[in-house]
Amino acid sequence: MRTTPNYVFITPNLCEDGHDAPCVDGRPGGLASADLFLQQWVPMILASRAFRRDGLLIVAFDEGEISGSSADSSACCNEPTGPNTASPGIFGPGGGRVGAVLISKFIRPGSVNDTPYNHYSLLRSIEDLFRLSHLGYAGQPGLVAFGSDVYNCYPRRQCRS
Repeated sequence: MRTTPNYVFITPNLCEDGHDAPCVDGRPGGLASADLFLQQWVPMILASRAFRRDGLLIVAFDEGEISGSSADSSACCNEPTGPNTASPGIFGPGGGRVGAVLISKFIRPGSVNDTPYNHYSLLRSIEDLFRLSHLGYAGQPGLVAFGSDVYNCYPRRQCRS
């Protein structure tokens, strides 16, 4: 564990991230390739000694559908538009409603949270965990970071779904 960093950001390529379908190399892409990526990496992360000690795994999705009947480029939580992106959601102010999965001994297994958060909320939450100052829009007044609604389990008591 001495060589395990305190923070690791893993991002798949455009094939494994569910973005491109099909992939440039002929693989199916989309959710099929994203699922294979997660099936390979998540068990290895969860089995690691560092994760089992006090880890937090966050799988955050980046954007909603940009076309069709499920198209969504909305934004939440007073998300500001960046200085060089008039329409970051291509057809609207954001990336639409997306999900995230968080796994930790500090989160009750099977819990569901419908609190509206955005990617700046995620950044602010990570900064808070490391006691860092907030960068850019993560420092926006009123932006809500993850709290006891997310971290709803404490290791000293039994947490069960």
